[in-house]
Amino acid sequence: MRINKPIQVFEYDFLGIGCQGFETAHWEALGKYNDDHGGNFFKLSYNGVKFQQFVGVIQVGNITIEILPKIGKEADPTGNKDEWQQVLIDMLQECNWMKVYAHQKASLQFKHNSILEAYLELFIKECESLLHKGLIKKYRFEDGNCTSLKGKLLFGQNIQYNLVHKERFYTRHQVYDRDNIFNQLLLKALKIIPLISQSPLLKDRVHSLLLSFPELNDPQVNEATFSKLVFDRKTSSYREAIEIAAMLLLNYRPDLSSGQNQVLAILFDMNDLWEEYIYRQIQRHNTHNWKIEPQEEKYFWNQANTTRKKSIKPDIVISSNGRAIIVDTKWKLPEDNIPSDNDLKQMFVYNEYWDGITAILLYPHTIFKEEPVFVNGVFHSIPYLNSYSRNVSGISEPIEMHACGVMKISVLNEGKILDENIGKKINDYFLHEIFI
Repeated sequence: MRINKPIQVFEYDFLGIGCQGFETAHWEALGKYNDDHGGNFFKLSYNGVKFQQFVGVIQVGNITIEILPKIGKEADPTGNKDEWQQVLIDMLQECNWMKVYAHQKASLQFKHNSILEAYLELFIKECESLLHKGLIKKYRFEDGNCTSLKGKLLFGQNIQYNLVHKERFYTRHQVYDRDNIFNQLLLKALKIIPLISQSPLLKDRVHSLLLSFPELNDPQVNEATFSKLVFDRKTSSYREAIEIAAMLLLNYRPDLSSGQNQVLAILFDMNDLWEEYIYRQIQRHNTHNWKIEPQEEKYFWNQANTTRKKSIKPDIVISSNGRAIIVDTKWKLPEDNIPSDNDLKQMFVYNEYWDGITAILLYPHTIFKEEPVFVNGVFHSIPYLNSYSRNVSGISEPIEMHACGVMKISVLNEGKILDENIGKKINDYFLHEIFI
């Protein structure tokens, strides 16, 4: 198979049939895959596919499509897509959505093909390490003919199979070997890699691994298979490899008709990734003992005489000395720094329920700025509330109308790589401008 450079697009880009090697067969395979997953990942038209807010990588047949963060295009329509490929990988690493240890980062050849190859190499490294340490053994029950009586004799099967072989016993007995679900999942995922990888180096490493694995049963896999796994002292070392195996096995759709256009998609909602990245950055640089809570939930409505409720969950709540800042991340660019009506209404409610001094709508910035760009705003007071007072600790005090500001933070630093000091810059601003 000829090695093709990945097709790189941004969120919401359109890829037409006939462009960059994307053909009708690929379009049909993507359509079937999208239908199987509720039509969430992209939208198909008669002559191509339009991507949505999901970033990551799609392998379909002999082509690889990388979907990159849209800010790269909005910052510079002719920008370096490889630069934003690395930004995406770094964000996934920071959020532990791509498990890479610090000492492994330098050895992984991220740019030898695509984001997919990075995941595959990481999985192969984990499997090689586990094999070197020795695959775990577990007890399991096995039914079969034995030359000696051990375990439980299964009378029905014994009569069926051994009527003329009185020297044999059909039993159910315990076996202690490597044929367990953990090793089975690794082997099943390894067998996929030669079908989707275009890297001869990775294929050679996989073939070596397959020769070293024992013969194992081939399990049927679904989401419940992974949710039922229990990691203990013996199996904790499998956790990283199993997480990537789950990505591969649950997102792989084989082409049963021709075998030419298998689909594997590893996709992430960019809105969720941006929220998780900002939370982890703020938490990492929290040197002020602030209480930082992600997705803190409060109920604001329930149906009378029922248990049906509605809740609200701001992205991040930062509390210090009885004061709170509400942060809601938005992976988009506000026009003229003016948020949408729905966003402002949402932030007003958050302030009310968390008694926030201010709410922050936090957006990415396309242009490098050393410090966050902040545009403050206040909610207008309501006339009939002007004379209203709130009882706090038995003392009646006038209500102070709260604020909502727009903050834009540069995604890249001056060297055009993901800025690892975003959290420090945000926290410093909060400390000196809000928590004063």
